[in-house]
Amino acid sequence: MRNCSAKVMPGEERVTMRGKLERTKAAIIITGIVMVVLGVAIMINPINAVQALVRIIGVILLAYGAVTLVPAFMRGDPVHNAPADLVMGGISAVCGLVMAIFPGALVNVVWSIIGVIVLLTGVLDITEAGALRRLGSPLALPATTSGIITAALGVITILMPMASMTMAMLVAAVALLIDGVTEIIFGLGM
Repeated sequence: MRNCSAKVMPGEERVTMRGKLERTKAAIIITGIVMVVLGVAIMINPINAVQALVRIIGVILLAYGAVTLVPAFMRGDPVHNAPADLVMGGISAVCGLVMAIFPGALVNVVWSIIGVIVLLTGVLDITEAGALRRLGSPLALPATTSGIITAALGVITILMPMASMTMAMLVAAVALLIDGVTEIIFGLGM
């Protein structure tokens, strides 16, 4: 049973809801503006945008590693997981250092690995399409076409990692711009 003295009056409820909507409206508009700014920054220079992101993540990992390592060295007590802290802190610090110093090389390697994965996916799709063809399935031709396109995109990504990454980042930038403008319009319309 509800307590009648705790009941919210209709006018009070409206004021509370209006305040919540105003805060939500501001958050939506700010989010939209940030998305538009990021989209424009990526469109202007997609390679440097990715490298900056990798460098920022590297600095964060390096700081995390340092913050984890210092207490582990000071404590040295296995009961408090100092060995685990040493390992995790060391891995974070080394990975962060590599990311902060060599962001371009890291992006190139990771994007090439993605290309290999896409190529292998395409080859497997072509193999599956062959099985569909042997079964007489009408899906054999679309599956073969999809597999060939996927494998070709994998080869392009491996041979030209920076160019393919630039294209992917430009697509992401356009998506950010569209979503950001939509968020701003939605927020202003609230």
